[in-house]
Amino acid sequence: MAFCRTVAGHFPWGLGHLRGSRTVDSTFFYLSAAALAVWLDSNESSRPRRHFRPSCCEASSSSIIKFRVDNDRPGLLSEATEILKKQQLNIRDARISTNEDSRACHFYVVQDKISGSGLSEDRLAQVRAALQELASGDCQAEPWPRYSSKEVAEHSSIEKGIWVSYKDGVYDITKFVANHPGGKDKIMLAAGKAIDPFWRIYQQHTGRGNAVELLESMRIGDLSDPPTADCGSCPYNTDPERHPALIFHNNKPCNAELPAELMLDSWLTPNPVWFIRHHHPVPCINPKQYRLCVDGVGTKKVTLCLEDIKSRFLKREVVTTIQCGGNRRSELDQIEKTSGIPWGFGAMSTAKFGGVYLREVLQHCAGLSHENVEAFEVKHVIFKSLDGMEASIPVEKALSPYGDVLLAYEMNDEPLNMEHGAPVRVVVPGVVGVRNVKWLGQITASRDEAEGPWQRGIAYKGFSPMVKDLKGIDIEKIPSMQDLPIQSAIVTPKAGSIVELDDIEVRGFAWSGGGRGIVRVDVSIDEGNTWVTADLLDGKDQPYNRAWAWTFWEASVPVPDALKGKEITILCRAVDSAYSTQPERPEPLWNLRGLNCNCWHRVSVKHEELKIEASHLNSRLSLCAQLFKAAPTSKIPEKK
Repeated sequence: MAFCRTVAGHFPWGLGHLRGSRTVDSTFFYLSAAALAVWLDSNESSRPRRHFRPSCCEASSSSIIKFRVDNDRPGLLSEATEILKKQQLNIRDARISTNEDSRACHFYVVQDKISGSGLSEDRLAQVRAALQELASGDCQAEPWPRYSSKEVAEHSSIEKGIWVSYKDGVYDITKFVANHPGGKDKIMLAAGKAIDPFWRIYQQHTGRGNAVELLESMRIGDLSDPPTADCGSCPYNTDPERHPALIFHNNKPCNAELPAELMLDSWLTPNPVWFIRHHHPVPCINPKQYRLCVDGVGTKKVTLCLEDIKSRFLKREVVTTIQCGGNRRSELDQIEKTSGIPWGFGAMSTAKFGGVYLREVLQHCAGLSHENVEAFEVKHVIFKSLDGMEASIPVEKALSPYGDVLLAYEMNDEPLNMEHGAPVRVVVPGVVGVRNVKWLGQITASRDEAEGPWQRGIAYKGFSPMVKDLKGIDIEKIPSMQDLPIQSAIVTPKAGSIVELDDIEVRGFAWSGGGRGIVRVDVSIDEGNTWVTADLLDGKDQPYNRAWAWTFWEASVPVPDALKGKEITILCRAVDSAYSTQPERPEPLWNLRGLNCNCWHRVSVKHEELKIEASHLNSRLSLCAQLFKAAPTSKIPEKK
């Protein structure tokens, strides 16, 4: 069978998004042509079927109409589509195929608007009569395939195909598994099962909508025995109350950024408005029952309670900024949609953390000496959270006397709260936020890095701008993010502001991973032709190679006459102690996951020249003269 619309892989239109296919009714949600393709295969060829058979002929949500015309002509597909719409049908997909005898076949996946299901015999007769007025030919309809939960369960491997169900739909996700942002292992937990319980935990799938859209593109039929709608107790019901000033991208799990209006109020971000990046519900942990296990190669296994951590080690304090690897992702989304939360520049915050050094626990309590590291070939230290998440850092960072990795139980001179990882979290200064594991339950010295999507999956790995999918890429060979690149942003003025003075007052922050201090920040309002060096403020006195926290800055930029009264784009770029600077444009930084966006930050404002009425100014001069008991010596002419 040759398809004149699109050809992609085993199925005529593939199992990916239908954005590139001929979807007739764009107001209806995306629905895969996969089941239609399967139906065509089973009806148009003699190839043996591996699966995809309808389990019964009972009422289905849709029907597949096959209209074989004797003489096709240009525009017939569009005309037939209009006829079907007039017949009160929702058209989910429309295709044309040409068989060996050159007779064209039109295929439509439709739903009766009146009944909300597939076509009855009476409705099919009406549709057949209407279509045959356009062209002579045969018109048939078959129900959308239906599968039972038992049949779905039989497809849980690559060999048999990986199927899942969601609500009343059945989906073949075989080709998607390798590209799952959460990792193959995570999605395989749902192979052959309903994904509804998983999505009740990972509610970002339904919150942003793009996951639902993607899933619908892989639909192959209906579920004949959908589960009853019993959501049970929501696992997010015990999450803490959040400050309303936060900018929320998700609530379940919570992902919220620090608003720009509060960012520069304090060098240490107040705890209630600290940015939040969760993957799961916030766990409920009783501090009195809390235990931290330390084990792994080259160590002696120890278990510590919270009081052990506080009393057996010296308390240390580290001021550090923690930034999500997807900070400023929304700017990359403007080039082409990426995968992840569309953060602005507020997915970062700064705090003074109190706790104990990780190296002191590993060396003096668990016995992980430098000699043991060499002898046992320890390469990584893995942190496992009580919420099921895990990540790791290189052992060199973990044991460095200058790395300042902390097991924190205080935040800004207050006990660490549940939102941000209590009773104990890891703070890894200068490293991407995901390695700063909250609700720490286990520390393991290991020859290998952590398992799971946050370390070995695509979630925190950068790819070339030319990579649009992961076919043929061995994801595990791509290094995971650790240190972050230099970053700066303009906080004020805000985009769209009106500025009136001859100088524009610009304020913002700069930060670089790896403890690299900020050497300089430059600001321009003429597309980078000239630059003004900003004054560095809070944070400027940090040691250049242990500058874990951001640096605030401000600059007063004169507006040249040529730009007065016009739209002005303010730019900023920072330079760190390694003399690394930010790239100019976002396009070369674009990547599938939208990570490490650190191009020059741009803010557009409108300049308006300040105009003062002469009469108003004269009245002010007179008032001043009275105050100083002196008469004004002259008056300004009554002009504007």
